[in-house]
Amino acid sequence: MAERRNWTEQEVRAALALYLVTPFGRIHKGNPQIIDLAGRIGRTPSAVALKLSNLAAIDETLPRKGMANASALDRQIWAEFQTEPEYVLDAREFVYRQPDAVPDGIHLREGVDRVTTTKVRQGQGYFRDMMLASYGAKCALTGVEEPKLLVASHIVGWAEDASQRLNPRNGILLNALHDKAFDRHLITFDESYRMIVSDHMRPITRERIGRGVLDMPSRFLPDQDLLERHRAKFFDAQASHP
Repeated sequence: MAERRNWTEQEVRAALALYLVTPFGRIHKGNPQIIDLAGRIGRTPSAVALKLSNLAAIDETLPRKGMANASALDRQIWAEFQTEPEYVLDAREFVYRQPDAVPDGIHLREGVDRVTTTKVRQGQGYFRDMMLASYGAKCALTGVEEPKLLVASHIVGWAEDASQRLNPRNGILLNALHDKAFDRHLITFDESYRMIVSDHMRPITRERIGRGVLDMPSRFLPDQDLLERHRAKFFDAQASHP
């Protein structure tokens, strides 16, 4: 039986990393991913499931929340994620590279020093996992469920603002066509999450790309300030088009 002991910072970061890619309804001791993490950090699946539930309690984006007994450390790591999400990603990579319990007191930043292309790939893959979990693996506009056609679209681009790269509220799960149009500022969304289509596309394209309102995710609603930044670029493109 796993020894009862206090959670370390790195263990809570690893638990948060799993929480962020786990649909709320899958937070239970029978979830294979929870069982796997429990084995890697020397805890029981019940303890890990409870930790994820406690993290849900401080997730203000959830309409349904977990148990209201999150610890001060849980709150510290949650707040840290808002400004330094790389710590959570680094802790996840460390735990899954080394199956032994995570040593206490180590502030891991290996990911910062890795080859840039590898780090980008890890971050983008994790961002996609967060979007898939938040949107139920369905396009927010069309309901398309084919994974090969789904893209985790950044509202503010990856290269545009490094501080927003792993912010789950900087993302929308879209199909490949609408992702491309969104990325090129040919479509955007208003304050009610209704799609706006560029006047500079061909009429038949405008017709086929459709209209619609985003289906809301189970958590991590798209950030309105970030959407405003996207709309500003959309309208700049509209004004500058010959």
